[in-house]
Amino acid sequence: MLSTPLTATLTLLALALLALAGHCFVFYPLSLRLFCRKAPNPALSPALAPRPSLAICLSAYNEEKVIVAKVERLLEVARAYGPATIHVYADAPSDRTVALLEPYADRIDLVVGKARAGKTYGMNLLVERSESELILFTDANVESDNGCAVELARPFADPTIGCVTAHLIYSNRRESPTSAIGALYWRLEEAIKRIESHTVGVIGVDGAMFMLRRSLYQPPPPHLIDDLYLSLRVLIAGARIHSADHVRVFERSAVGAVEEKQRKRRIACQAANVHRVLWPELRRMPWLQLYAYLSHRVMKWLTPFFLGAGALCLIAAVALAYGAAMATAVVAAGLAALLIGHSLEVRPFSALSSATLSLAGVAAGVLESLFTRRTYTVWDPALSIRAETLSLNHGKSGGPNAR
Repeated sequence: MLSTPLTATLTLLALALLALAGHCFVFYPLSLRLFCRKAPNPALSPALAPRPSLAICLSAYNEEKVIVAKVERLLEVARAYGPATIHVYADAPSDRTVALLEPYADRIDLVVGKARAGKTYGMNLLVERSESELILFTDANVESDNGCAVELARPFADPTIGCVTAHLIYSNRRESPTSAIGALYWRLEEAIKRIESHTVGVIGVDGAMFMLRRSLYQPPPPHLIDDLYLSLRVLIAGARIHSADHVRVFERSAVGAVEEKQRKRRIACQAANVHRVLWPELRRMPWLQLYAYLSHRVMKWLTPFFLGAGALCLIAAVALAYGAAMATAVVAAGLAALLIGHSLEVRPFSALSSATLSLAGVAAGVLESLFTRRTYTVWDPALSIRAETLSLNHGKSGGPNAR
């Protein structure tokens, strides 16, 4: 073994880069727990108190497998809530989605697009057609309890709360290595959101299910993803985002590794586009929120670059210390493990290959946003995250904790 100052420097640099890769998921939440004062719980409205008016908005494309069960559930959610209306935009589907929605046209506000315009365009249109005090956004493939809207609305009794998000659980984690990795990642995300909710406030939400004050709604440009844009706008306005952790909603994760890579590529590109547009206003936030935003919402998308650079530094250090042959052998062993995992689905190599492809998708999406300015105004949803039907067994009693 040949030890040189350059070898030591490369090793230390690799460790620093790996630490940066783990910041979002390890050091950031730990710093919030150790150094941030716990925020008071928001004041909740009494369960039986009169509720603000609510518009439930759903944008759908080719959702024939799930749309009937989804609308039936939304009708139950609206009945449980009280002063609620349901608004559905069909983005020029090519399957039977519109035909399946038409029998509900007397109970929902149904808008059918003549040409594909995208989810954000549809959500903006639905909000414009409604007049409620609160707006609930949800996706077609998301399962929920009947009482979800009731529980999500209660924290709005606190005037500092601008947005409330549900707790998303991936329901098919045992289906494949890819779905297992996706479910694990999302459990980490929800754990971070829980810590944020009790300290600095949640930094951005996903589109599975969240509720927003209409007064804080600013229509996103149609080429930007609505959930991240709207929730970051809440922070810019100085309001808080609260995670209603007991309100659980369920969704399938992608099953195939290549499919998940493409999904991550799209999501990363969309997120980077939003960050670039809003950065001039986000950078003026209070320092603690800015630290949380950079840690959670920016560094997360840089993780594959930190990991890649760290791996290159380690390989260079091995080459200097043990020779080029040893470094080549390490690289070959790593590539073989990925190939075995992807082609033969042998555990634990299959989990490693799925995670690597997912990270590659993230990196490709970020680069796509930065260098090509691509937007995903319209896209086809991943097929494996659409079950044949949405189960209506979650929460027949309407309670937020029913499973």
